[in-house]
Amino acid sequence: MNLQTSIVYLPRPAAKYPGCYPMHFEKRLREILETDDYLHLFAGMATTGLRVDINKNVSPNTIADVHSLPFADNSFDGAMADPPYTPEFARDLYDCEYPKWNMWTLEMLRVVRTGGKIAIMQNYIVPRLPGCDFEEIITILLRIKQYPKIVTVQKKIYGTNGRSKYRKGVTDLPMFMCTPMEEKDE
Repeated sequence: MNLQTSIVYLPRPAAKYPGCYPMHFEKRLREILETDDYLHLFAGMATTGLRVDINKNVSPNTIADVHSLPFADNSFDGAMADPPYTPEFARDLYDCEYPKWNMWTLEMLRVVRTGGKIAIMQNYIVPRLPGCDFEEIITILLRIKQYPKIVTVQKKIYGTNGRSKYRKGVTDLPMFMCTPMEEKDE
């Protein structure tokens, strides 16, 4: 595995919308996902990809619950997701229920074609998804006294519907990610 890592400094928000991306992040999505044909979950005020959000006030392309997407299997070459980071964020910032990780990630996997890249923004490195391999970890430094954002990029390597069996032992980061001073094989 050749896991790429990068650190970028994007100190300003792109819009005056709670939870919006750092300025200029969206411009990199095409490069990160290696496609223009991507699903954009929890899109909020995003302007790229096929934008899906449960909030009609942000004018998404599709108003839908991420637990049950209205798209056929293997519809997109990639996906980006920026879910609420905590139940409190979901309730207080977005007035919605906290999304169920196991449900929405499987839906996202279902609609992304094998070989497609999936990026998830969170405040930590997210677990490896079933049927995927880690590709890149992007750390975004923000303003002073703000937690960084982490974009975990994975590539769907098998499975057609996101319900493929978990491979034993692949939900954790490779050993060398935990011990950066010396490289070790997985």
